[in-house]
Amino acid sequence: MRIVLFTQIVSLLLLLGCNQSAYDIPAGVQPVALPELSKLDKVANEKISLACTSLIQIQAGEKELPLTKGELASEYGTVGQLLHAYSFLDEAAKCYNNAILLDPDNSLSWNYLLAQIHLDTDNTHSAITHLKRAESIYVSRQSNRPDVLHAIHYFMGNAYLSIDQPQEAEAAFEKALQSRNSAIVHWSLGKLAITTDPELSLVHLQQALQLNPNARNTHYSLMMAYNKLGNNRQARLHKTAFEQAAIELTVHDELMQSVEDLRDSPAALRARGDSALFLSGDYPRAIKLYTDALKDAPNDPSLHLNLGLAKFRMGLLQAATTHFNNTLTIAPDHSRAMTGLGLIALSNGDMNTALSHLQRAVEIEPNSREIRQTYVNTLLQNNDQAAAIPHLQHIVDLFPADQPAMTLLIYCQLANQQFKEAQHQLETALQLFPEEQAVTYYGVFAYATSPDDSRNLTLATNLLSKLGSDIQVVAQGYVLAGEGKFSEAAASERSLKDPFNLERYSDSKLPHIVNYEDL
Repeated sequence: MRIVLFTQIVSLLLLLGCNQSAYDIPAGVQPVALPELSKLDKVANEKISLACTSLIQIQAGEKELPLTKGELASEYGTVGQLLHAYSFLDEAAKCYNNAILLDPDNSLSWNYLLAQIHLDTDNTHSAITHLKRAESIYVSRQSNRPDVLHAIHYFMGNAYLSIDQPQEAEAAFEKALQSRNSAIVHWSLGKLAITTDPELSLVHLQQALQLNPNARNTHYSLMMAYNKLGNNRQARLHKTAFEQAAIELTVHDELMQSVEDLRDSPAALRARGDSALFLSGDYPRAIKLYTDALKDAPNDPSLHLNLGLAKFRMGLLQAATTHFNNTLTIAPDHSRAMTGLGLIALSNGDMNTALSHLQRAVEIEPNSREIRQTYVNTLLQNNDQAAAIPHLQHIVDLFPADQPAMTLLIYCQLANQQFKEAQHQLETALQLFPEEQAVTYYGVFAYATSPDDSRNLTLATNLLSKLGSDIQVVAQGYVLAGEGKFSEAAASERSLKDPFNLERYSDSKLPHIVNYEDL
C-alpha cells in the first residue's frame, strides 16, 4: 500500500512540480520586460501589469512553465496582443517572436501581427517575410477564414508597393480579390494602374465606387485618372465628391480587430470609436464603443457628442437629439452639440430652429471653419446669399487659401449684385486658382454682365476660352448678353438640356448667375 501511495505522489510531483524539464525552450526566446505604464489610465495599467508580471515570473523560474510549448506560445502571444493594443511595439514583437519559435506550426496569427508591427515601424522586408509565413500556414492547415487571407494579401500588396515592386504588388492584390471582392483592393489596383494604364485604372476604381460610393480615396484617384485621360469634367466632379466625402476605405482585419478589442479603457474606447466614426464610417461599431466608454465615464461630453453624431448619421434623429442635449447639460456652451441640434432641426424641416442653433454655435466658436461653413450652407438652403456673405468673408480672412469658401463668396456676391466686391475677390482667386473651373466661370459672369463701368468683355472672353463642355455654353451666353447680342445668347443656350436664361435674354436683360454646381 505504501509503495502504491509513494508512486502516486511521485507521479503528481512530476506533473505539478517537475514539468520544467518536459520540453526545452528554444535558444532564441527573448525575455520580456514590463514597459513604462505611468501614462496609461488605471484600467489599462493594471491589466498590462498583471499579464506581464505573470510572464516575467515564468521567465524567472518563480512560476511553473505551462505543460506544453504550445501553451507557453499562446501565453506569449496573448501578452503580445495586449502590449500591441497599447502600442508597446518592441515588447509586443518579442512576445510574437517567442510564440513563433515555440509553436511555429500554429503561428499564423503571431506572424501576421508581427508583420503589422514591422509595417508600422517601416521594416517592410521583414513584414513581407512574416506575411508569407502566415499565408503558408494558412494554406498548409487548409484554414477557412477568407477575411484573414484577404487581409494577408492586401497588406502584402501594400508592402510591395512601398518598396517599389509594382508587379509583386499587383499579384498580391489579385490574390486578395480571390478571397473577397472588396472596394479597398479594387482601389489599390486602380491606383496602381493610373500612370501606366488609366483605362484599366478606371475599371477598378469604378468597381471600388460601386462597392463604397462615399470613400474619399476612391474619388481622389478617379479625379487623377480622369485628369490623366483629359476628361476634365469628370475629374472636377470627383474632385468635388472627394472634398465632400468623409470616409476612408479600410480593410476588414479580424486579427488586428482582436488586438484593438483589448483596448477597453474609456480613453481607448473613445479613440477607437472616433476611428470607426470618422475614418471608416462604421457607425454601429462607433455607437457600441462610445456606449461602452460611457459606462465608466458618464460625464464625458465628447462621448455624448460623438455618440449623438454617430446616431445622427444613422438617421436616428430622436436618439441623437438626446445625446446632443446630454452634452449641453454637461457643457452648456458646447458649439458642436449646438451644431448637431441645428442639423437635426434642418433634417426635420425646421429652418428657423436650425438657423437659431447654428447662429448660436458660431457665436460660441467664431473661428471654427467647419461650424461657420455649416451655417453658411444652411443660409444658402434658405436662399439667403446676402446673410452668407459676411460669414464666408470671415472664413476667407482666416484661411486665405480656402478655395471652396472663396468661390462660394464670389458666387454669393454676384447673386447679391455686388459686382465690384466680387471682381475684387476674383483678382486674388484667379491668381491662386488659375485652373479652377468654378472660379473661371464666375469670372466670366462678373466681367461680362456687370451693369456698371466695371464690365470687361476682353477679360471675360479670355476666361471663357479656359472653360469646357456645358459650362462654357452657359458662360458664352453671359459674354454675348454683355455684348448686347441677346438673340445669339439665347440661341447658344438652346443647345443645353436645361437652358437657364432664355426668358431674360428674350427680354434683352442681362442674365442671372447660375450656381456652378447646378450645371
